[in-house]
Amino acid sequence: MSFATSLFKGASVLTPSGPKVVVGVSPLSVTLRGVDQRVEEVDWWEIEGARQVYEGRVDAVTYSVSAEWEGLSLDAREQALDRQEIVLEILTGYSRGHVALAREGEPAWPFAPSEKHSTQFKIERMSERLQREYVVNRERRRNAENLGRARIGPASVKTLKNWISAYRDESNGGLFGLVDGRSRRKYNAFESLDPEVRRLAEEQMDALDGSRSDLNLDELFRRTVLAVKAEGLLDLQIPERTLRRYLSLLKRQVGRTTRRQRSNRLRGSSAFTSFPALRPGQIVAIDVTRADDLVWDQWSQKAISVEIITALDVATRVVLAVRVVPRSADAHTAGLILYDVLRPFAMSVGSESVADWRWVGVPESVGLMPTADAEAQDVSLADRPLIGEHAIPAVTPDSLRVDHGSIFTSAHFRNLCDRFQIHLLLSRGRKPTDNSFVERWHETLQRGLQQVHGHKGRNVSQRGSDVGKLRVVDGAPVFQADGPLLTARELELHLREFIAVDYHRSWHQGLSLVEDQVSLDEASLRMTPLECFDAMLEATGRLHVLQRTDLLYDLLPIVWGTISHAGVELNNLTYDCADLDEFRNVPLGHFRDGDRAAPFFRDPHDVSRVWLRHPRSDRIIEVPWRKAYQLDAPMTDAMLTVASRRVRRRGGSDALKRSSTQNEILAELNDIGDIDRLRSHSDLADWGESAVIAARMRSGRSRFDHMESAVVADGTSLEASVSRPGETEEESSGANDLRVYLEESWPDYDEQGR
Repeated sequence: MSFATSLFKGASVLTPSGPKVVVGVSPLSVTLRGVDQRVEEVDWWEIEGARQVYEGRVDAVTYSVSAEWEGLSLDAREQALDRQEIVLEILTGYSRGHVALAREGEPAWPFAPSEKHSTQFKIERMSERLQREYVVNRERRRNAENLGRARIGPASVKTLKNWISAYRDESNGGLFGLVDGRSRRKYNAFESLDPEVRRLAEEQMDALDGSRSDLNLDELFRRTVLAVKAEGLLDLQIPERTLRRYLSLLKRQVGRTTRRQRSNRLRGSSAFTSFPALRPGQIVAIDVTRADDLVWDQWSQKAISVEIITALDVATRVVLAVRVVPRSADAHTAGLILYDVLRPFAMSVGSESVADWRWVGVPESVGLMPTADAEAQDVSLADRPLIGEHAIPAVTPDSLRVDHGSIFTSAHFRNLCDRFQIHLLLSRGRKPTDNSFVERWHETLQRGLQQVHGHKGRNVSQRGSDVGKLRVVDGAPVFQADGPLLTARELELHLREFIAVDYHRSWHQGLSLVEDQVSLDEASLRMTPLECFDAMLEATGRLHVLQRTDLLYDLLPIVWGTISHAGVELNNLTYDCADLDEFRNVPLGHFRDGDRAAPFFRDPHDVSRVWLRHPRSDRIIEVPWRKAYQLDAPMTDAMLTVASRRVRRRGGSDALKRSSTQNEILAELNDIGDIDRLRSHSDLADWGESAVIAARMRSGRSRFDHMESAVVADGTSLEASVSRPGETEEESSGANDLRVYLEESWPDYDEQGR
């Protein structure tokens, strides 16, 4: 049974042979008596509660009736029940067919069984009564005039005879024999179309899989007819109207738009059940999406587009990490989102300010772990007030679900997964449903993106005409459609606030659980992502997450270089500092077998310095580039590659003195970093302004990540204030506001005058 059904003696049950009355109830079955006074026993599992009670006429139905009965429209069911009452009153004298269910005044003349009138006489009297009822009942007449027809109007003697014959029909009688034939009309299977024509029409429709432009019905009809002729079926008659209807049906099945066609095609390769993720960290889904908001770049004074990379725990739907990155995300950015997944965060919300996510030590310090204190176990993260600490859990993933993007299939990202013993699960090509959970998160993300200025819609059909247009207000650029845009940093802080105080605390429909698996009719438990994380954590036990403050350097690529008295040369740049003195004359095999090279951590987003882990103290040593103090441009790996290309065009290192090679690279970098020269320099035309903007964003974020790691290593807290929309630069500046690092430029000193 789909829900509870209470039956009692005298209740009416609708069966294929008509209504029957319950005359007995036992633990396993009920006893029913029909119009013909025959008694039968029906098991309880064959009884189902009536989904709608028509003035008390039906209490329950049998399973053999339920499916077809529920498939009829409400008007068709009402009409059949009305006809059944008329037929039963003619045959038995009672509109419900039983003395036990007699209405007031029943049996009426001349339908009482004791009157001994013929069926013909009763039919004639019933026809006359229906005519009088139709005339007297003004409400019925008004309904008939409004609807264009009456549910039960005047019925002739012949009509009533047909109803009685249909009701008594042994093969398809009873109540269903009284259902209007038009209501029971089955689907036309297009039998008039030749099977070969249907096959060729289906072949034309199979080509619409979302990879090519859509076709209208006229073109599909033309191609089908041509295909029929190409098959040599010249004598075959093709009913045009039927073929067009068949093509219309097929088109509705494959989808009216290319997006729907692509989605329907993917269903053939998707699973029928959700992935059985049973604990936090079992599967972490990572994906990148274009932000549907414009952000303001303070360096170029332009509105730019950015991307959002998110890591989502599949089992609990908790967002473990989110970053706003420039287009397009690279492999190192993918490694940094994994870095965020591995470390727990907390967010402090006050009455007037909101702090950024900050690294918090072990999970116990924010109440993420079940403790021996029973009272503490009863407090859920989601139950905490809005003002206070909001925990962002961390996990060490067993597996990562990613697509075939180059950033996830790169050697760097694969090496990171091997280093941390994480399985890399790649989605199938052109199958976004393989990573459906994070794709669904992108839909939820729209709620956060639309809360701030600069929303441009998901596509051009949703974009306003004033999006991107600037107007000057009090000497400051303001966007005409909304207002002041957020910077990339401010957008990231807004999304982090949205995740912590909104998404993590809201009911997630994908996490609803049934309270009692035995009683399926019980209401489901509504859970938030953090509540689900708490529940699974208590069941699975302690989570082991990496807590080293220098964890960042484990996710950087390693390059090997020999430390000499002049420093270490890596990629045509020389790095040196006083901490390298003890490694300038190390013996062979000190760091690795066969040579004197040492392993340096190199950040592709900031190559103005490298890092060395001290072999004995395990301390991280920062080794800057010798000429970094003269640098104005953002020093990323991509910028260095372009600068080196300029040097090679001028004749390469052989055409220059060795001491001047780095000066040439430095000059090229500063040329690229100068926005005015970039716009006017024809030799730099192939190096777009957007690439320099992206380089500055990556370089600034890299410097922030390293600064954060250093501050946490010192044991001090990294307090931050969120840059809120509408605040001035002085009001929104904080200790870890990335604008400090994005806008900072080094003084242009020469080496001798330093």
